[in-house]
Amino acid sequence: MKIYEVVLTKRAFADADEAFIWLFNEEPDAALKWYEELLVAFRSLAHSPRRWGLAREDPFFDEEIRQLVYGRYRVLFTVKNTRVFVLRVRHGSRETLSPKDQE
Repeated sequence: MKIYEVVLTKRAFADADEAFIWLFNEEPDAALKWYEELLVAFRSLAHSPRRWGLAREDPFFDEEIRQLVYGRYRVLFTVKNTRVFVLRVRHGSRETLSPKDQE
């Protein structure tokens, strides 16, 4: 089985931290569990990342954008050769990401 290297972008880390802080202010114990399981979800992308469907953002980008749905959040990523680049972690209720949001 091919194993991919999972690379988190600075923006993905920032998104995850922002969500964690918000959740922590609401319910600290749940936030810690959420973050630990999010890290597991990131690591799961090392195995068959293309099993996840295309994100609704895909038509607006030059590269293929896929999503892993994690609870109420969407982990947006792209696969390049043997690497999976996690681009963003977004709440499902947020607007569709556009290329200008990635600049």
